[in-house]
Amino acid sequence: MSHRDTLRALTAARPNSLDPTEAADPALIMAYPQEKTVTRTARRPIGRLVLAAGLPAVALAVTGAILLNNQSGQAPTAQPSAPPASTAAELPTDAGGMLLVAAQHSESAPATTGQYWVIRRGHGENSRPGVEEEQWLAAVQGLPSSGYFRNADGSWTARPMQDHSAANNFLLAGSPRPVAELAALPTDPAQLRKKLLTWYDGKDGEAEGADVYLFHAGMGLVIDLPVPPRVRAAAYRMLAALPGMTSLGPVTDQHGRAGIAIGLTRQGDFGKSQARLIVDRATGQALARESWVGNRAAGWTVLLGARWADGPLPQASTLN
Repeated sequence: MSHRDTLRALTAARPNSLDPTEAADPALIMAYPQEKTVTRTARRPIGRLVLAAGLPAVALAVTGAILLNNQSGQAPTAQPSAPPASTAAELPTDAGGMLLVAAQHSESAPATTGQYWVIRRGHGENSRPGVEEEQWLAAVQGLPSSGYFRNADGSWTARPMQDHSAANNFLLAGSPRPVAELAALPTDPAQLRKKLLTWYDGKDGEAEGADVYLFHAGMGLVIDLPVPPRVRAAAYRMLAALPGMTSLGPVTDQHGRAGIAIGLTRQGDFGKSQARLIVDRATGQALARESWVGNRAAGWTVLLGARWADGPLPQASTLN
């Protein structure tokens, strides 16, 4: 499932009460920064990471973003939080350097697990108002999965995820991957590349080449999927070595959080488009991903939190 298909599924699944009464203010869309020439460190050959696409026939696809880690070693709790105090002046601003910082932060966290992968995100497309949702994705076979939508008044509405299970909740390279298979992915960037390339066939919207395939796959591993910290670090290192990666300079994501945008531009049927990964400049944490066409954001996902948890599924009224 493509990013556009995912957003359409989310739009179809959202409660009617969230529909706007008037169009969104186009001024809320952030400015389009110019690319900078990036001085890169020597690249190791890396392979193409696979796009963690949406789940088959889902109204709530696994396409959000996942934070690298936090000081406790676990992914942050699934609720918005203020960005850390910036020490940006001490960190690199080039694309490769920022991704290597992200890798270092990621691999320092201890591996954790649980019955559910809980991820909270905001999604939007073009000028439509964004949708905030939280998913409780079963990682143990036999447990149910559920999604929750935030309503305009701040309350939540539960939407059971029919036909979802631990066997198909997490997609990598266009196919379901159980948590055990994700946990067993190589922690060496070259070996991870090699493994992911065995699943690449140039189809499903990735016919334009391996680099685009790997970029989207890398974003899936660092943003979407419940992989161990060392696997996520390996994915960042693969992204750092991809040709064509550019730093777009300081930006703010769609929730107003400051970061550095790293982009990959490709030529599509209707002109150039650009996929972006936004990371916190001070910590290297992944904040968001965006899809740009010309000078507008055509689609975006912001990560608001990700963590492991055990059941049972919560009541919507208990979410904050």
